[in-house]
Amino acid sequence: MKVISGIYKGRKLKFIKNKEIRPTKDIVREAIFDTLRGWIVNKKVIELFAGSGILGIEAISHGAKKIIFIEKDKRGVQMIKENIENLGIIKKCEIIKGDCEFEIEKLENIKYDLVIGDPPYEFPISKLERIMEKIVKLNILKKNGLMVIEHEYKKEIPVVEGLEFIKKRKYGKTCLSYYRRIK
Repeated sequence: MKVISGIYKGRKLKFIKNKEIRPTKDIVREAIFDTLRGWIVNKKVIELFAGSGILGIEAISHGAKKIIFIEKDKRGVQMIKENIENLGIIKKCEIIKGDCEFEIEKLENIKYDLVIGDPPYEFPISKLERIMEKIVKLNILKKNGLMVIEHEYKKEIPVVEGLEFIKKRKYGKTCLSYYRRIK
């Protein structure tokens, strides 16, 4: 797997080859960062369900200022560490090991511009909804900040109070749902 675009374009990344961690496909990453190109420069980003950290690394490659990776799988955490060390971006990154639903609470009142998440396809929508509600309630996402959720095309991701649905795009069996913080 390689970084798709930005200043680290073409750099190889390590990833886990198993059923629990599904790396975001190139076409989906390209779509996300084509949408965010320019806007993401100097922004602070949280990557939920980080896996090997590819989405956060793509954000750094496009000029993001800081990334917080949240991942509960110890192998995923190790891959993130190795990837950010190999790219020399450790100072721009923080890794939190644990369940997103609970670890997000540690970021209360620290403002971020973008929350991006790629939960496992079998992840319960009700838990994802609680995480999204916490992000709004705890004031983690700035006003007009963006949230991008990657999910299976068959699933509908709810619009929680405080977020405005912007758009949904389908790429094979994968969808991206975009939201904006409105209050």
